[in-house]
Amino acid sequence: LMIFLVGVFETTILTKGYRYSILAALLSAVIFSYFYSNPIYSFMIEKPGDIILLALFLTFAMITSRLATKLQKQADLARRNERAAKFMSEVTESFINVSGEENVVILGLSHIYRYTGCGCSVSLTDGEKQYFPDQPYSENSPCLLQPLRSMGKDLGTVKIFTEKPALPPTEDRIARVVVSQMALALDRELVRRDQEKIRIAMEHERVKSSLLRAISHDLRTPLTGIVGASGLLCDSYESLDPESVKKLLHDINEEALWLVRLVENILNMTRISEGKLKIHKDTEVVDDIVNEALTHVPGLASSGRLSLVLPGNLVSLPMDGILIVQVLTNLLDNALKHTNEESEIILRVYTENKDAVFEVQDDGPGIDESLKKNIFESFTSGSANDSSHGVGLGLSVCKAIVEAHGGFITAGNLPGHGAIFRFTLPLDGGPENGQQ
Repeated sequence: LMIFLVGVFETTILTKGYRYSILAALLSAVIFSYFYSNPIYSFMIEKPGDIILLALFLTFAMITSRLATKLQKQADLARRNERAAKFMSEVTESFINVSGEENVVILGLSHIYRYTGCGCSVSLTDGEKQYFPDQPYSENSPCLLQPLRSMGKDLGTVKIFTEKPALPPTEDRIARVVVSQMALALDRELVRRDQEKIRIAMEHERVKSSLLRAISHDLRTPLTGIVGASGLLCDSYESLDPESVKKLLHDINEEALWLVRLVENILNMTRISEGKLKIHKDTEVVDDIVNEALTHVPGLASSGRLSLVLPGNLVSLPMDGILIVQVLTNLLDNALKHTNEESEIILRVYTENKDAVFEVQDDGPGIDESLKKNIFESFTSGSANDSSHGVGLGLSVCKAIVEAHGGFITAGNLPGHGAIFRFTLPLDGGPENGQQ
């Protein structure tokens, strides 16, 4: 009889459902009656006590098999709940660090597919659609719809492609959790996008204010000089000697050239920011470009402080001559403004490998350490505590023009003292696309 019970228990453990347990109990009762109950080898039972005992053990076997089956189902349910809880924890954690609308959508769809085995897609309210990759479903396939809602906003719809009228309860619960987490992540991306727009708008306002403030200051200085010199000429022309008249006219010319360079830098920076700076390349001779640049900085050329080191042979290369002249003018003017009257400025041009190299070197105080990293950015000028040397667009314009030609520009300090600015231009002309 104990073997009879063990057999029923083993059958209950190794199978699922009541049918196998009841069948094992009945089969054990038949075997017991045939082999162990007198008369043996027959299904007749002589002792009434054996019949009662067999009936009790059969009843007990059925009851215990039923309890074991219930325990087995509860264990399976507990394992499924544990798996679902673990999966939901992984889903929640995975959405914490993901960023980007597309990444959020793909992550959510992959979670739904991994747990339910159903292909799915997302239709966002802005009309953009993302489909889980490599799934053979179309928009006309049968599907279940799950709305994407967060903070009262309708973000879109999730489609789960399945032939069933509904998902099993656990899978449906998991799918809803994934959709809700996806909605929260998408809502977070929308908030982040709005914050980025606000930040960009504030940055634009800051740049605009800085530009207007700097331009107002830079325009006032040369205009004041022009007005003063021209007014003096108008009021006292007859009493001024020719040297004084020439000096005043020279000052007016220099201030006017400063205004021209300022306006050119502002116009080019506007084109650069709008992506409309166009490069028109022609084959130009380096010596001609250098001489043209010197005419735009007459104070430097006439001061005797400039030393030229040009190639011994004729060097020509494709470039936009007007823009490269502006680069050299800005660098020479920058060296002139940041050095004293005794400082020497060297303009050196040579070829190296496949590039033409232009260097502007001075023996002034050099570049302040606090400005080295940002020296080619807009509105960086003078020293760390001095903004009297200009609007700070010249070097940023130089960088954009040189890079548009396929070259590089660097700035650094010389051993001891002095600064050096170096830029390269490809001898073969660099990129064909002449637009920055």
